[in-house]
Amino acid sequence: MKRISTLLLLAVSLTVFAQDKPPGLNDFSLEDLMQVEVTTVSKKPQKLANVAAAVYVISAEDIRMSGANSLPEVLRMAPGVDATRISGNRWAVSIRGFATRLSNKLLVLVDGRNAYSPAFSGVLWDDFQFPMEDIERIEVIRGPAAAVWGSNGVNGVINIITKSAAATQGGQFVIGGGNVEGTYGRVRWGGQNADGSVLYRVYGSKQNANSQNAIYGGDGMDAYHTEAAGFRVDGYLSGGARWDVSGDFHSVRSDLVTTFSLPNTVFANPGTESHDGQTLRGRYIQSLSHGGDLQIQVAYAHANLTMGELLADRRETFDIDVHHLFKLGERHDIVWGGGYRLSRDNMPVTLMVWENETSRRTGSYGIFGQDEITLAENWRLTLGLRMDHNEFTGWEKQPDARLSWHLSPAHTLWGALSKTSRAPSRGEQGINFSYMEGTTTLGPGPTVPNVLRVLNQGQYSEKLKATQVGLRSQWAPALTTDAVLFSHRYDRVGAFDPGAVRFVPHQVGTYIDYVDIYLPYVNLGELTLNGAELSMDWHPAQSWYLRMSQTWQSVVSSSELMWVEGSGIVPHQTTSLHASWAPTSATNVSLWLRHMDERPGSIGILVDARRAYNSVDLSATWKLQKYLEISLVGQNLNDGACDAYADIPDAKTFPMLLPTCTPRSLSAQLRMNF
Repeated sequence: MKRISTLLLLAVSLTVFAQDKPPGLNDFSLEDLMQVEVTTVSKKPQKLANVAAAVYVISAEDIRMSGANSLPEVLRMAPGVDATRISGNRWAVSIRGFATRLSNKLLVLVDGRNAYSPAFSGVLWDDFQFPMEDIERIEVIRGPAAAVWGSNGVNGVINIITKSAAATQGGQFVIGGGNVEGTYGRVRWGGQNADGSVLYRVYGSKQNANSQNAIYGGDGMDAYHTEAAGFRVDGYLSGGARWDVSGDFHSVRSDLVTTFSLPNTVFANPGTESHDGQTLRGRYIQSLSHGGDLQIQVAYAHANLTMGELLADRRETFDIDVHHLFKLGERHDIVWGGGYRLSRDNMPVTLMVWENETSRRTGSYGIFGQDEITLAENWRLTLGLRMDHNEFTGWEKQPDARLSWHLSPAHTLWGALSKTSRAPSRGEQGINFSYMEGTTTLGPGPTVPNVLRVLNQGQYSEKLKATQVGLRSQWAPALTTDAVLFSHRYDRVGAFDPGAVRFVPHQVGTYIDYVDIYLPYVNLGELTLNGAELSMDWHPAQSWYLRMSQTWQSVVSSSELMWVEGSGIVPHQTTSLHASWAPTSATNVSLWLRHMDERPGSIGILVDARRAYNSVDLSATWKLQKYLEISLVGQNLNDGACDAYADIPDAKTFPMLLPTCTPRSLSAQLRMNF
């Protein structure tokens, strides 16, 4: 703590030595922020003030000032986003609850490329290893967006938009380290051809992170090591056409810490979790008359996932997407298009997980259309429909209707009605699990362990009917707010069926060694989630910038089944207050306070459980000169993330199911442009 205090005080004291006037951050007024264009809601540029959706934009400057070293940390800035570090580089991220490592109701895009895995309809956040400095902005949509983006855009969409090669010319070198993040380095170089019609950049990165202590003592064995490399090329043609191609490679190695006890065998450390992957994406954009355009994008992804002896997935995925934007008369802005996805996999039988079909080739396709209609000067109605087809449940219809009313130039009231589906993933069709869960006492006989065997019988798509109402306001040149009320009604979500449970003792000779518990997992649960979100951006003074967000959520489960997926992992309240002070053009100091309510966790999955906790982060950035910047970051200074694990039921019985927490951490970073 002495070292942390000394370094943080040093970071603040650096402001004394910089004598320039307050920075350009405050030259960018909140009035300008309301005019920021977003593209994710309708696959076309729209001013934020006019969008009939709950949208939050995280800029490159926000990322730089946050001191964050990973995408999930940055996403905490957006209201309604639940981002929780599980251990090491493992994260649980979702929107409006349901956050687990295998969250499956959130669609993640990288420059419009669909990044979710068909294995479980989600993403592994440790696979995103491209440099944070290459991100232009992140658009976060809270609520359904499936009418444009298709199945899986259930609770929201996160679109990570990287900078063009033109914006990353020259060189950049980043080096840093800390007691949690270990040591890391990134290097990037950008150039162009003789006439400037083709520009490029390449990058490489490496990180070796430290292992943390387990909750109840000992080594948590969650150290990780990453390597990544990639490129982007942008070309500009005559006639308003342009194209870009990007590719990324990542390799992640991390210790696999969770203990799984099986009869007569205990795997205290079942091996190493490894991720290797390559992606390649190409896009062509042709500008058309009257402000329209035609876009064609193709993408390929290859991924290898191995979790010791517990799980393996080898996968190749190919995507093609086309959309066309045009005007029809004076009142109609129409966008339509379609896409196709082909995935081929190999999921071999392992100690804990096995598929009924170890290898399969699956395809899905869809078509959509959306019309934004200008009803009057201050009224806009948006109608959309997407039809998707998958091999498991056939056609899925996903309609959407949105209405916006400009009460005045400073206030926009909007509402939305949406119906969407989440098609079953490849992993959900015929997957089976086997792991230890408690003990059974057999009458006067001995107490023996249970082996819980989860049999997935899901054959239905999850359904969601969502209602949203929002008010986006500019109360003063220095104050904006965004308020949203929502109600999500889920049908056919995952649940355990207690009426079909079977107990089968496993007998060796005259002794019962363990009891098999066969528990069917079905898509027949129901759940209603109601909530409200409030965010505020405020410049109380020229050198101060405050951002506040508050989320309230309440779960009502109407299902008679044993447990409905997500019902135990929706925090009732989350609060975030981010204060940024920039007394000079060379310095910035940020304080970030967060509160997260209790998450009881899912049955048998202690890793999702948390007590309510608070977190305090402090960062300071200092520009030594125009091309050289130093930052110091202190995270979880009150040790709140570790308090979240205190006295969780059964945690001491299975201590390695809660392997680590992120302790008080301090890191330093040097960034140089040349």
